[in-house]
Amino acid sequence: MVNEVIVVGLDGSDRSHDALRFALEEARLRDAAVEVITTWREDSQGDTREQAEEVQAVARGQIPADGAPPVDFQIVHGRPQEALVNASARASLLVIGAHGVQSIRRAALGSISEYVARLASCPVVVIPAGAAPRTTG
Repeated sequence: MVNEVIVVGLDGSDRSHDALRFALEEARLRDAAVEVITTWREDSQGDTREQAEEVQAVARGQIPADGAPPVDFQIVHGRPQEALVNASARASLLVIGAHGVQSIRRAALGSISEYVARLASCPVVVIPAGAAPRTTG
């Protein structure tokens, strides 16, 4: 019986796919389930629901058929940082990818990963930009 849930944020970026791979591996080690969260918004800076569905369809195709932990895909309307912090209340671990973009806006407002790391209710793993994928064996 699965007792833990690892939440992972997926936005379609390479780093978020790295975060998903990390979460799947960690879930295997912990005998945990994985909850994949993709968000969408209706404003000009957000993704549409259709884009979120496409992102998750690609990720579903990358889940191994054998030996994968239970995976639940969620599409949430709203800001990603808020959806992930809310999900952290039911998680034993939250995994997100850092985009590694330096800008004045990021310095002023903080990135999603910084926001989540500050406010999450569980430990947070941030997969840094340029990180090599972890392998076992």
